[in-house]
Amino acid sequence: MKAPAEEGVATPVVTTVPEKKVLIAPVEVVDVKTKKKRFFAKLRPLVQAENKRIAALRTNLLELSRKTDAFSPDEMDLIYPLAAKYRVPLADRPDSEFWELLLKRLDVVPLELALAQAANESAWGRSRFARNGHNYFGQWCYKKGCGIVPLRRNAGSSHEVKMFSSTAESVRAYIYNLNTTSAYKHLRSLRQHMRRSGDKLDASLLAGGLSTYSERGAEYVKSIRTLIRRNQSLMRQ
Repeated sequence: MKAPAEEGVATPVVTTVPEKKVLIAPVEVVDVKTKKKRFFAKLRPLVQAENKRIAALRTNLLELSRKTDAFSPDEMDLIYPLAAKYRVPLADRPDSEFWELLLKRLDVVPLELALAQAANESAWGRSRFARNGHNYFGQWCYKKGCGIVPLRRNAGSSHEVKMFSSTAESVRAYIYNLNTTSAYKHLRSLRQHMRRSGDKLDASLLAGGLSTYSERGAEYVKSIRTLIRRNQSLMRQ
């Protein structure tokens, strides 16, 4: 039997404190297809915008290349900086050889090719170079502090993976790299041949000019072509 409470001493009231509920945000489970769509949705407009800018410049240059009379000062103000930027020698008046080389270099890169390389080089945007340096194409630089030091850099190597201020800057640098670096002369020749034949630029065929982009050589080209083939419909959405 429970003993009676002592006189003058209040019987304590025991209150049950409910457990505090901790709300945990549900973890979003994203399937592979959705991840790919998001990746392409991020990169697609940036590639398209840069290609649009280049295409507009190219159209102006094509018109100028057909001129038979003297160029105006304003026209030369357009030609000279582009000649310097795209490393095309220009001593005096532009001639047919000048126009051929400049137009060979100043051209677009097919959307599917750029997206496939971005996916490959950045591990679909998960690499620390993409996350910390906006570098989606594995581009290197050689001045100390210009980028991120690779964890597996070979002894004696001094390169870093370049850091960009934005993903758009990375896209622009990537296209410029393909258009000017001697390692990609074959890609530019393939593209020029397609132009002259009146064919649409074929991303898969142009990938054949990327064997020097990676130490993997022909295997790298094969992997890019596989990425294009398997993801082409998603890339174009």
